[in-house]
Amino acid sequence: MNRKDFIKSCSMACLGSLGMSAFLQSCASTNYYAKNSMTERIIKINKNEFIEHEKNKAVFRKYILIKNDALQFPICLFKLGDHEYSAVLMECSHRSCELHNQGNFLQCPCHGSEFSNKGIVQNPPAEQNLKTFQTSTDHETIYIYL
Repeated sequence: MNRKDFIKSCSMACLGSLGMSAFLQSCASTNYYAKNSMTERIIKINKNEFIEHEKNKAVFRKYILIKNDALQFPICLFKLGDHEYSAVLMECSHRSCELHNQGNFLQCPCHGSEFSNKGIVQNPPAEQNLKTFQTSTDHETIYIYL
């Protein structure tokens, strides 16, 4: 390979790797942390947090994540129906690892335990269900009771 071809090949490889890293970085996190507020022991989330706007089109999220200073781990809030929600603490009941959301269920990256969107153990080694929180709603707001 002559010098000109070598430089051309290296340049193309560099451009390709830059493009690929930008693509991978944009896909790095599909989790959405919702804006929320807390009064006493109640977390309040606007129902619009489940709506994402893409190219002038509304897309509905299956779940949102909630960070709160009162808790060590985030809460995953699943939308089960029009007025039904499930709030699950993302702490594995097996060894306290932070769970990963897989769309409709949670999975532990440490030992592979899986939990339903209601926090019920689906696959061991975990034997206990996850900590869940009572929820309620009104016309515009979802309430999570800690």
